[in-house]
Parts: sequence; C-alpha cells; structure tokens
Amino acid sequence: MKRFWKNAAVRVFAAVLAMLAAGSLLSLALRGKSSPFTSAVGLVTSPLQGLCASLAGYAKDFLSYFESSAVLQEKNAALEAELASTRERLVGYDDAKQKLATYEKFLELKTEHPDFQFAEASITLIDPASQFGTFTLGRGSLSGIKVNDPVLYGKYLVGVVVKVELTTCTVETVLNPRVSVAVYETATGEIGTANTTAALSRQGMCAVPQLPRTTAIIPGALICTSGRGGIYPKDLILGTVIDVVDDDQNVSAIAIVQPAADFAALRDVFVLIGQ
Repeated sequence: MKRFWKNAAVRVFAAVLAMLAAGSLLSLALRGKSSPFTSAVGLVTSPLQGLCASLAGYAKDFLSYFESSAVLQEKNAALEAELASTRERLVGYDDAKQKLATYEKFLELKTEHPDFQFAEASITLIDPASQFGTFTLGRGSLSGIKVNDPVLYGKYLVGVVVKVELTTCTVETVLNPRVSVAVYETATGEIGTANTTAALSRQGMCAVPQLPRTTAIIPGALICTSGRGGIYPKDLILGTVIDVVDDDQNVSAIAIVQPAADFAALRDVFVLIGQ
C-alpha cells in the first residue's frame, strides 16, 4: 500500500479530488444565497460536482480492483494447492493400478505353478549407458535372489538376473545379445534358441535363428520357453513371431519375435527364486 501512495500519478489524482471536494463544499455552503458571487460559484462548481462524483466512483472501482486482485490471488493459490494434491493422488492411483496389473498376471502363473517361489521387486534404476534395457531391482540376496534367476511379468519372460548385492540386483532383458533362451513354438513344437543382435534390439525385437528352411512356423505363432538348459522353466511366454525370413549366411530360416513384455512400461516384476 505504501508503494501505491508513492506513485506520482496517484498523488496528483488525490490532489485533484481534494480540490474538487473543496469546491463542492463551498457550493453547498453558499447554496440558497442568490448573489452574483453565489451564481458564479454555482456556475463553476456544478460541472465540478458532477466530475467529482464520477471521479469518486472511478476511485472506488480502482480500489475495488486491488481488493479483487488480492482475493483472486488467494483463490488461485488455493486452487494450485488443490491441483498439486490431486496430482499426487493420481500418481498414487497409477502406481496402485500398475501393481494390481502385475499381481493379476502373477496370480495366473502362480495358479498354474503353485510350487514356484517369487520375490516381488520394483525397478529402481534403468542403466542409461545400456542400449539393451538393463535395469536394477530394489531386492537382492537378502530376498533370496541369485544370479540366473528368471525375471517375469506375469507369464511373460522379461530377462535374467546377472548380478546380485544384498539389497539390489541387476537384470539383463531378452533384448540383450548376451541373453539366450531355449524355446519352442506352441503349434508346431519346433524348438530353437532365442537371442538377439544389436540391430534387432534397437527395434525391440529378438529372434529364433537356425530354423530349417522348411519350417512350419508362421507369423502370429507363439514362442515359449522349452525348459531346456535349467534356467527358465517351461511355458513362459517370450513373444509372438512377426516374420520368418531366410538367413543369408546359410540355408536356415530366422523367426523374428516381438517380446510379449512391454519393457518401456515395466515398473514392478517378479523374480523366480528357489529353483
């Protein structure tokens, strides 16, 4: 308010109002006395009284504007606080919905394999230096996790544990060329080994190479773990065949596979332990 009265234009405006008010008072004092002087004063002050009334109304509106602005600022602050609170609740809702989806898929697998033991874990870090989706989980050896434990999202195979600390572990996904998985195609029973290359990994794909040129595998076929090799149990879903191409290096065929797990959306997974 002090800054308001320091403004030169405001002080001039106030002085004009004071002069007009004085003229109005003088006119009122002389009203009813008919003299040349009174008439002259009335002639001068009548329009001034009208101007004074208009300016007084303007001043009232002007001050009301500042009051309204203050009230509006308070309302805006309250709305912003409420919006921030709503956003926090929505984040909590999204997290809960994600966990619910994880548990729904987990329960389906647990029903089929009641002997399986799992450790639930959340992704705490995605390795920015890895182009193959390597990530860290917030569980480690204290939760029973070991190297070579499969990492799942429901029945979908995500990857495998490659390093374990007390409270964390590192996971390499099936999009890492170092990860190989024994698989079979559910309709034909054809077996193979799924892996990937850097080029395929950049496309979010893996492959089942060295299939016979006469393979009966076609696009849309489902690729699952075969259980061979002792790391991945049978019938975990790796993904769906999207194409079958000839291998230019030999007389075999390659099935290009789209993994079932949505790696970009993963937040919570289950580690298969106690094998």
